[in-house]
Amino acid sequence: MEFIRRHAWRAEDEIMAQYFRNKDRLCELQSKIPAQMKIFQADFNSESDTKNFVDVLLAENFVPTHILHAPAVPVNYLRFSEMTWLDFEIQINVQCRSIVEVLGKLIKPMAKIERGKIILVLSSCSMNVPPKFLSTYVTAKYALMGLGKALAAEYAPKNIQVNMISPSMMETKFLQNIHESIVEKSAAANPTKRNAAPKDVANLAEYLFSEKNSFVTGANIPVAGGEVF
Repeated sequence: MEFIRRHAWRAEDEIMAQYFRNKDRLCELQSKIPAQMKIFQADFNSESDTKNFVDVLLAENFVPTHILHAPAVPVNYLRFSEMTWLDFEIQINVQCRSIVEVLGKLIKPMAKIERGKIILVLSSCSMNVPPKFLSTYVTAKYALMGLGKALAAEYAPKNIQVNMISPSMMETKFLQNIHESIVEKSAAANPTKRNAAPKDVANLAEYLFSEKNSFVTGANIPVAGGEVF
């Protein structure tokens, strides 16, 4: 949302925007930017919904040049012994299966035109020591990072750049199940004395998507205020 709001769109640009629950906010943005934006609802925890979304893209004959992948499930702090495989499966479905299904159909036409920039939004939990009680989330992020690095290696000869952004705790609706005291403690512990903001991620995405970036691929870049390197 922040990237769409900040980017300097052109009238000829075309955006395919997937949402789960934020249609109103997307519609508001749709009315404010010059680009053509089509909005699609899809629950990425549903295999049929995910495949239907891909089918819609194929029916539109859409060959993406830029993909920003940032779906995630709001987290709850739970001990590993309190988790079930279903908890892991939901995170993996939403974060990993969704992009596997999309790229499974669309990366070949991207490779054919030898042009593409893909950004996977991870988390600073994928760097150094991860936080406790977030095993499902951490597992999905590491799986997504492995996929990103593998794709970067495989498709670099086709001029497709795949990079990852890893923000520290960011104050969005994603934290809706986290007690405010934990959010406050995270900000206090950060060297900058604040948590990450959506604009911090959007600004980095702007560079990675730009023509100024012609040689960075396979990187997992922290946006964490010095919390991790």
